[in-house]
Amino acid sequence: MSEVSPKMTSTEKAEQNQEWETGTGLSPAVKYGPSWPELSLRSFRDEAEVHAISIALKQTGWNRKRAAQLLSISYRGLLYKIRRHNIAPPVEHT
Repeated sequence: MSEVSPKMTSTEKAEQNQEWETGTGLSPAVKYGPSWPELSLRSFRDEAEVHAISIALKQTGWNRKRAAQLLSISYRGLLYKIRRHNIAPPVEHT
Protein backbone atom coordinates (compact mmCIF):
# COMPACT_ATOMS: atom_id res chain seq x y z
CA MET A 1 0.00 0.00 0.00
CA SER A 2 1.46 3.36 -0.95
CA GLU A 3 0.73 6.64 0.74
CA VAL A 4 -0.46 9.65 -1.19
CA SER A 5 1.75 12.57 -0.34
CA PRO A 6 0.90 16.23 -0.82
CA LYS A 7 2.78 17.83 -3.71
CA MET A 8 5.08 20.73 -2.95
CA THR A 9 5.25 23.70 -5.28
CA SER A 10 8.60 24.59 -6.81
CA THR A 11 8.71 27.67 -4.56
CA GLU A 12 8.20 25.53 -1.45
CA LYS A 13 10.92 23.12 -2.60
CA ALA A 14 13.31 26.02 -3.27
CA GLU A 15 12.64 27.40 0.22
CA GLN A 16 13.19 23.96 1.71
CA ASN A 17 16.44 23.55 -0.24
CA GLN A 18 17.64 26.91 1.09
CA GLU A 19 16.76 25.87 4.65
CA TRP A 20 18.68 22.60 4.24
CA GLU A 21 21.72 24.40 2.82
CA THR A 22 21.81 26.74 5.79
CA GLY A 23 21.05 23.95 8.26
CA THR A 24 17.88 25.62 9.53
CA GLY A 25 15.45 23.17 7.91
CA LEU A 26 14.14 20.05 9.55
CA SER A 27 12.47 17.20 7.78
CA PRO A 28 8.67 17.21 7.87
CA ALA A 29 8.77 14.09 10.05
CA VAL A 30 10.94 15.91 12.61
CA LYS A 31 8.76 19.02 12.55
CA TYR A 32 5.41 17.29 12.84
CA GLY A 33 6.21 14.03 14.63
CA PRO A 34 5.45 10.43 13.78
CA SER A 35 1.85 11.06 12.71
CA TRP A 36 3.05 13.03 9.67
CA PRO A 37 2.13 11.07 6.49
CA GLU A 38 5.61 11.52 4.94
CA LEU A 39 7.19 9.20 7.51
CA SER A 40 8.48 6.51 5.15
CA LEU A 41 11.80 5.14 4.00
CA ARG A 42 11.21 6.56 0.52
CA SER A 43 10.57 10.07 1.86
CA PHE A 44 13.76 9.97 3.93
CA ARG A 45 15.77 8.73 0.94
CA ASP A 46 14.31 11.46 -1.27
CA GLU A 47 15.05 14.06 1.38
CA ALA A 48 18.65 12.85 1.67
CA GLU A 49 19.03 12.94 -2.14
CA VAL A 50 17.73 16.50 -2.37
CA HIS A 51 20.01 17.58 0.46
CA ALA A 52 23.15 15.95 -1.02
CA ILE A 53 22.42 17.19 -4.54
CA SER A 54 21.72 20.74 -3.32
CA ILE A 55 25.00 20.85 -1.40
CA ALA A 56 27.01 19.44 -4.33
CA LEU A 57 25.44 21.93 -6.75
CA LYS A 58 26.10 24.82 -4.38
CA GLN A 59 29.75 23.75 -3.89
CA THR A 60 30.31 23.54 -7.65
CA GLY A 61 28.47 26.75 -8.53
CA TRP A 62 25.79 24.67 -10.26
CA ASN A 63 28.31 22.88 -12.47
CA ARG A 64 26.26 19.73 -12.89
CA LYS A 65 29.08 17.63 -14.34
CA ARG A 66 31.35 18.31 -11.35
CA ALA A 67 28.44 17.86 -8.94
CA ALA A 68 27.77 14.42 -10.44
CA GLN A 69 31.44 13.52 -9.96
CA LEU A 70 31.30 14.68 -6.31
CA LEU A 71 28.24 12.50 -5.75
CA SER A 72 29.76 9.54 -7.63
CA ILE A 73 26.77 9.28 -9.96
CA SER A 74 26.44 9.69 -13.70
CA TYR A 75 25.74 13.10 -15.20
CA ARG A 76 22.48 11.79 -16.69
CA GLY A 77 21.52 10.31 -13.33
CA LEU A 78 22.05 13.70 -11.70
CA LEU A 79 19.94 15.44 -14.36
CA TYR A 80 17.17 12.90 -13.78
CA LYS A 81 17.23 13.48 -10.02
CA ILE A 82 17.28 17.29 -10.44
CA ARG A 83 14.16 17.08 -12.61
CA ARG A 84 12.49 14.46 -10.36
CA HIS A 85 12.92 16.58 -7.23
CA ASN A 86 12.32 19.93 -9.00
CA ILE A 87 15.62 21.35 -7.77
CA ALA A 88 16.18 24.81 -9.21
CA PRO A 89 19.19 27.14 -9.15
CA PRO A 90 18.97 30.06 -6.73
CA VAL A 91 17.32 33.18 -8.12
CA GLU A 92 19.75 36.07 -8.49
CA HIS A 93 18.42 39.40 -7.26
CA THR A 94 19.34 42.48 -9.27
